[in-house]
Amino acid sequence: MSLIKSFSFLSPKNVYFGEGELGRIPEILTSIMDPQKGGTVLIITDIGFSSTGIPALIVKRVEDAGYTTELLDSVPQEPYSEDVESLAASLGSRNIRCIIGVGGGSVLDTAKFLSIMLKWGGTVATLMESGAPGAGLPCIMVPTTAGTGSESTPNAIVALKEKQLKVGVVSPFFMPDYVVLDPVMTKTLPPALTASTGVDAYCHVLECYTSKKANIFSDMVALEGIRLIDGAIREACKNGDNMQARADMLLGSFYGGMAIASSGTTAVHALSYPLGGRYRIPHGVSNAILLVPVIDFNKTAVQEKLLKVAGTVGIEPGADPSSTVDRYIEHLRQMMREIKIPSSMTEFGIKPDKIPELSEAAFQVKRLLNNNPREMSHDEIQALYESIL
Repeated sequence: MSLIKSFSFLSPKNVYFGEGELGRIPEILTSIMDPQKGGTVLIITDIGFSSTGIPALIVKRVEDAGYTTELLDSVPQEPYSEDVESLAASLGSRNIRCIIGVGGGSVLDTAKFLSIMLKWGGTVATLMESGAPGAGLPCIMVPTTAGTGSESTPNAIVALKEKQLKVGVVSPFFMPDYVVLDPVMTKTLPPALTASTGVDAYCHVLECYTSKKANIFSDMVALEGIRLIDGAIREACKNGDNMQARADMLLGSFYGGMAIASSGTTAVHALSYPLGGRYRIPHGVSNAILLVPVIDFNKTAVQEKLLKVAGTVGIEPGADPSSTVDRYIEHLRQMMREIKIPSSMTEFGIKPDKIPELSEAAFQVKRLLNNNPREMSHDEIQALYESIL
C-alpha cells in the first residue's frame, strides 16, 4: 500500500499581488477582448463598496482604455438564488463579454454565477443539478475583504429561500481567470467586518488543514495561511491603515481559498450554513461563533496537527501534548474576545426551541460533515449548538 496520498488542486490562471495592482486591470483586459470589436465590460459590486468611489474609478480607467462598461452596484449581501437570477435576466441583452467582480464573497460568487448564466442561460437550480456546461465569460476578481477566498476557489455560495439554507455550488468553471490582490482595496473595511471576514479566512485554513481530505499541498498553503492570519488579524482590526497587516490578511485569505480547492472545509461550515440561511447571520460571523467549539470537539482526532498549528503561532510545546492543544484553543478564544467577535447565537435572537431544526439542517450538509476529522452525530450537533446559546 502506497504511503503517498494523492492530491489535486485548481487555481486561478493569473494572479497579481501587491499595492497598486488595481491599476493593472486595463492591461489585463487587452488579453481578454479587443475594444474595437464591441461588447461590454460588466463591473459588479455592492452599494457599500460603491460608496468608496473605487468602482467608479475602475469604470473610468476601463473606459479610458476604450471599453464600454456597465456598473452594477446592487449585489445584495448574502444573496438568494432568485436575486442572482434576477440580475442575470436584467443583463441578458447587454452583450457582456467580461465581468469584473469587486467586493467580498457575495459579490465574487455572484460574478461566478453570472459568468455562466449570461453565456449559457439556465438558473441556479440547473447549475446545482447539472453543473456548469462549460467555461463562462472571462472574470477578473478583485477581493475587497480578506475573508472568503472566493477568488481562489471553484465554489460559489448562495442562499435558498425555500430551504432556509446556504449551499455551495462547485464547478471547475467557477475558477477565476484573473485575480488582482491589492491590499489597498481592504483599507476601508471597518473593524467589525475585518474581524468577521478575517475569522472566516482563519476557518478556511484551519478546517482545510484538519480535514479528512487534507494533503501535502493543502497542508502547505493552509499552514502558511494560519501563520499569516493569526499574526495579522488583531493589528488589522486595531489599525486598518497598517498595510503590512492588510497584505498578510489578504494573502492568507487567498491561501485559504487554495486550500479549499484542494482539501475542503468541515463541521464549522456545515453548522454555519443553517445559521446564514435561516437567520441571515453573516457567513463570517456564524463561522466565527462556531470555530472554537468545533475545534475543541475535533481536538482528539487531530492532536498532532493542532500541535503543529500551535507551534506555527508561537505556542511553546509542553510536556503534555493535550495541554498544548488546549492552550492553542484558549489562544483562539482570546483572539475572538480581542477582536470582538460575537460568541453566542442568542445575540441574533435564536431561541432554544430552534435548536432541533438547526441540528437537522446541519446534519444534512453531508458534503462537509464527511470531511470532518471526527464523526459528528445528530445529538452531538445539537449539543454543540446548545453550547453557543
